[in-house]
Amino acid sequence: MSPHNSLFERLERDASTRACPVASVAAHLGRMLSTRAGSVQALPDYGLPDFNDMQLSLHESLTQSRLLIERFIQAYEPRLANVRVRLLPAASEPLALAFAIDAGLVIDGTTQPVVFQARLTDAGQIKVCVDDH
Repeated sequence: MSPHNSLFERLERDASTRACPVASVAAHLGRMLSTRAGSVQALPDYGLPDFNDMQLSLHESLTQSRLLIERFIQAYEPRLANVRVRLLPAASEPLALAFAIDAGLVIDGTTQPVVFQARLTDAGQIKVCVDDH
């Protein structure tokens, strides 16, 4: 979202994400997963480490990243239950970090399965979208 949007544009966007809980969760996950560890003073454990700075083997880094993401979502996205993160193969971009988030979306006491796809962008942000398959 551009910081130059008008108040009405921001309110309209907020209303549309409230009407669609899956889109709201995807937007929240994108913001959460793009937050670096230590950047929120009130919550020192909020955020993820910079994955580029991990000093482990590629396999260990990917495994640790998957577990960190899973725990972070479980701790800070209460609308999701039974969160599981899977690394996705990136045939066209072998060094790109992409993963799927399988979970149950809890709405009014019922749980429906949902899958999100997330990808680390060139800008260092994580873009999250709903997997419609």
